[in-house]
Parts: sequence; structure tokens; C-alpha cells
Amino acid sequence: MTKTSFWEQLSTLTGISTQKLLLCFFDLLALLGTALLVFFVRAAFGGLDPVLYHWVVPMLFLGPFFGAGLGLYQTISPAPHRELKALFQLVSLLYAIILAVLFLSKMGDAYSRIVIMGSWAATLFTMPLARYLCRRIYSRKRWWGKPLVIFDHCREGRELWRYLKRHPERGLNPTAIYDLPDTPDEMRLLFISVSARYPKAMALLLQKVGQAPDTDVTTEACRYFSNTLVVPAFGGGFRVHWLTPRDLGSAVGLLVRQNLRDKRRLFVKRCLDLFLCLMGAVILLPLGAALALIIKADSPGPVFYRQKRVGQHGREIRIFKFRTMVQNADSVLKEVLARDASLRQEWACDRKLKCDPRITRVGRLLRKLSLDELPQLINVVMGDMSLVGPRPIVHSEEKKYGAVFEEYCMVKPGITGLWQVSGRNNTTYQERVNFDQYYINNWSVWMDLWILGKTVPVVILGYGAY
Repeated sequence: MTKTSFWEQLSTLTGISTQKLLLCFFDLLALLGTALLVFFVRAAFGGLDPVLYHWVVPMLFLGPFFGAGLGLYQTISPAPHRELKALFQLVSLLYAIILAVLFLSKMGDAYSRIVIMGSWAATLFTMPLARYLCRRIYSRKRWWGKPLVIFDHCREGRELWRYLKRHPERGLNPTAIYDLPDTPDEMRLLFISVSARYPKAMALLLQKVGQAPDTDVTTEACRYFSNTLVVPAFGGGFRVHWLTPRDLGSAVGLLVRQNLRDKRRLFVKRCLDLFLCLMGAVILLPLGAALALIIKADSPGPVFYRQKRVGQHGREIRIFKFRTMVQNADSVLKEVLARDASLRQEWACDRKLKCDPRITRVGRLLRKLSLDELPQLINVVMGDMSLVGPRPIVHSEEKKYGAVFEEYCMVKPGITGLWQVSGRNNTTYQERVNFDQYYINNWSVWMDLWILGKTVPVVILGYGAY
């Protein structure tokens, strides 16, 4: 007999899924824990009356109710950058209400600004972290997520099955997959038998756009399943993911939004780049000076290395890097490739070598921690690059991007990006292209902030770097 956990028992009593209960609990933990921590830190310096703040805690308990309205407790987890935006809205709304109460009570002067504003700022970091820990700890449990039955009508269901199995944090747990019959009678019989076998499951229909089956598959599935997820397969390499449904009366349209053509959003992206560079200069300038001295002492040659890369609109740019290779790197590479056929094949595949003989001792450490790219902040300030974006490529790599190269040219290359936080050198080149295409088609300022946040642990752990 399987042992039932506390959360499963609570889910049975409340009728709320275990996944939603846990997310709600971790949200409350972040809201209350952060506020109490900031309060106690400020109280250590004296001058605070704890009685004044007794009403703030009940206000924070409203967080899950507002979060539900912002879509934070859906069965299918929102995309990380959209969730980050919703969490920002939730925390800001709660503390805006608290500030409004203080203003209306005319007692604002009696409260510490550090406690109120510090709790708001700190919670913006702790809430996404708490949700990440929640999914990290529990998403592999058998009771996490909604059971999902996939009905494959365009032979792409196996790929989706594998993706969802690798990412249980998305909130869907594939339990079965079936080929969807073409005849209406066979289709109905399949829906009847599957819905009886998996009464709590959600149905997922994969349908090729442009096909006109004799039976309305979606309506038919809704007769037997309480929730039906329709995934249109557009074919032809179509990979745009930012699709928003729009009611058109007798029809439903899918709005595709390209934020990179919005000058206002691009202006915000540019301001964010300059602001973060300015804020980080206090720490990064002394660090850069120290690294320059270490590089100079380790091996002969210049401190900086400039490379030609393809920038926005396809124009050539020169990016700065700390030198991580020996001075005669080109001749060393030619000699190594001439001697070893396996290395020639590795170089031809990704233009990288895992055990590169050209890299110096200090250079290997700089690459491991991505510190060799620190001088590219100069390119960001100059406007050639952005903090977040596709990695800059050389002209010989254009053919590997194929038709995606036109999309690549729409945006400035970045110091970090979706590829870097998704495996980096542990991925294939085609996966790198797919990551860049996804970023370009789904870009938003919130995605940039999410990627910047993910970059910190990736750099510290050196994941995927060599």
C-alpha cells in the first residue's frame, strides 16, 4: 500500500491539487518569511515598535488570492518569464495596498521605510526562488502535475511526450499516448475507452493546421474529458510560441506578437542594459583590473583580444574579450588539427574543442567562470551588444543558422542568453539555433530579467562551460 503524504491528504480534504497547495505554501513562506527577516534586521538597530506592524501580516495572507487572479496557480505552469512578471505584479500590488493604508491612516511617519520598501524589494527575489525550490523538490513526485493523455494526429506527439517527461515542472504528467483514428466512429470509441481508464486526465490534441477532418475532434473530445488542450502544429519549421488567443465572435484567432519591432520596448531594453552596467561598474571595474594583471603575469601577449562577429542587421562588429589563448593560437590549432583526425571532425562540427591546447592555465579558469567575456560590457555601453541576446557568431556560422539567420539579425547579440542558461556547450549546435529562435520570437524585458537571474548560478557552477 502506497503511503499518503500530508500534502496529498490536505489535497483530498480541500479539493485543491497538491501542486497548487505547495506553490501557495511556498509563496506564503516567501512573503511572510522575507517581511519578518527584514523587520528583525531593522529591529536590531532599535527604534521599532512591533505593535504597529501587527496588521501587516494579515495583509500578506491575501497574496495567494491575488496570485490566483494573476494566473499563478494554473494547472499548466506559465512560462518562467511570464511567471516572473506575474510575481512582480503580485508583490507590488500587496505593498501598494499597504502603502495606501498607511497614507489613508495618516500614520506613515511612524513606520520604517526600510521595513516596507526593503520587504518589497527582497520579496521580488525570494518569491521566484521559493517557487524554483518548490518545483525542484517536488516536481518529480508521482502526484505532481495533471495526468495527460496525448492524442497524436500529426506524428509530433512523441517529441512532446519526451519534453514533458524531462520538464515535470510544467505541471503535466504524460501517462498515455494514442494515434488518433481518422474515422469518426473509431475516434469516439477511443475517447470513451480512454476517458474511462483515465477519468482525471487532461486530453491533449495535436492537430495539423490546414487539415479539415470530417469530425470536429475538439468538440468530440470535450464530451468525454473535462479539460482538453489543443496544440496546433503549423509545420514548415514554424516555431513562434508567443500566441495569444483572441475572440473574433464566431471564430478564434491566434495573435502573434513580435516585441522586437516595438521601439518603446527596445528603448526599455537599452535603458536596462545601461543601468545594470552602471550599477555593476563599482565591482566589475576593480575585478577587471585584477584579471588583467593576472593574465599579463601568466603568459606573454596582450590582455584583450578583439574578434570579428556578426551583429544586428548583419553588420560586422568587433567584440572585446580577455585573452585566454597562447599568442600563436592559430598556428597551434593548425598543427593539432593536422595531426588528429578526430579533433578535425570535432572542430568541423561545432568549431570548438573540449580539450583545446591553445588555452592558457588562467584562460581555462576564465572560460569556466565566463569571466573572459567581461570586457564585452564595453560593447554593451557602445551599443553593439546587449546584456541578453543570442551569442555573437562569425560569418562562417551563418549557414548553420539557415533561414533563422534573418531572425538572428533582428536583435543585438548578447553576453548571456537562453542558450547559455540551457546547457551551453552540452547542447548541439542545432539546439543552440532553436534556443536563439525561441528567444527572438518570444522576447520581452521579463525574459531578459529571468535569463540574467539564471545566469548567476550557471556562471558560479560553470555549467556547460569548457
